[in-house]
This record gives sequence, structure tokens and C-alpha cells, in this order.
Amino acid sequence: MVERVAGVEFGRPLRVLHVSDVHCATDKLVRVLRSEEYDVVIASGDFECVDTAEALANASSDVFAVTGNMDNAAVYRKLSSMGVLLDGRVAVFEELHIAGVGGLDFKGSLARLQRELGELKARVAILVTHHPPRGILDEPREGLHIGLSEISNLVERLRPRLHLFGHVHERPGYLARGETLYVNAGPLKRGYYALIETQGMTVKIKQLK
Repeated sequence: MVERVAGVEFGRPLRVLHVSDVHCATDKLVRVLRSEEYDVVIASGDFECVDTAEALANASSDVFAVTGNMDNAAVYRKLSSMGVLLDGRVAVFEELHIAGVGGLDFKGSLARLQRELGELKARVAILVTHHPPRGILDEPREGLHIGLSEISNLVERLRPRLHLFGHVHERPGYLARGETLYVNAGPLKRGYYALIETQGMTVKIKQLK
């Protein structure tokens, strides 16, 4: 459980299933999608296999996803054809604005999002990226920070209520700082995923048995 953070209100309580870094473990993704209850699924990249990306169709809710640095054009096209790709764009879910920066083409994705944000009048409630921001849940080993300052700058600008990401397999967890709750779901390849309750802003990092 985390302390309440100020900022965007979510309206009705939502249960967010956050997965990341599946790396072709399609069976684990399907298990989680079938075993948990949720209102929306948010995936933060590194599917690596097209059939893994396609497995998101098994979700019993709306889905939003960004690519990861280990993904390829085929995964990008599959996510796009399914209507769930969030790279470089802002989507709306139940009046909440969700923005995404993918990892496949990070600079291009960030540039496209910056252009779209220039015309956005509403507040972004959820930011989804593959990479973490610099200094937050971004250490593959103690003292080595591999998060991106560009992501930190984006969070500072947007002040989202939630920032969801992955990439750093060794640091699943969550952290409340300022107006934002940061969540690294951990690698689903190793069984990790996160469930976030927007009422009270609580997080559970879970692992498949």
C-alpha cells in the first residue's frame, strides 16, 4: 500500500493490470489475463514475439501498450492493427488521458508525443513508457542508474498520477514522489506483474507461482 498522492482524480475506482517485459512468455501472459480481475490492461513493452503481442486480445477489458527496445517492426504492426498501440500518442479511457512513449523508436516516439501534447488541453492521468525515468526503479545493480533523463523531463512536465514502465528487470516495485506514483511491473518473463487500485492508490507486485 502507498500513501495517497495529489493530482488527477480517476473518477470511478479502476483496477489496472500492468505487465511488462514478457519476452515471448505468451503462456504466462495468458495465465495472468485469465486469472486476474481488472478494468484495463497496460503493457509497457518487450513482447519480442508477435504471438505474445497478439495474446493481449485475450484480455477481458480495454488494452493499451507501448513497444520495448527488444521489439521489432512486426510487433509494432501487430499492436497497431489491434488498435492498442500507444507509441507517441495520447488515448482516452473513461475520460482519462493516457500518453505513451515506446522503446522501439524512442526518439521518434517521444517527438510524436511532444507534438500531440502541444495541442492537448486536458491533463495526462497515466504515462506509459518502456524505459524508466532517471533515478527511479532503474538500477540493474546498486549504484548503476540506466533510466532516461528525457523521461524524467517528460514526467516533470506532465505530472501524471501514474507512470507505468518496465525495462529494468531487477527493480520491480513502486514509489510515490510528488504528484506521481511510479510503478515498474517487473518482467512477466519471470512471472512478475502489478495490480493497481486507483481508489486509495494501492499497488500489489505479484509473481506467478
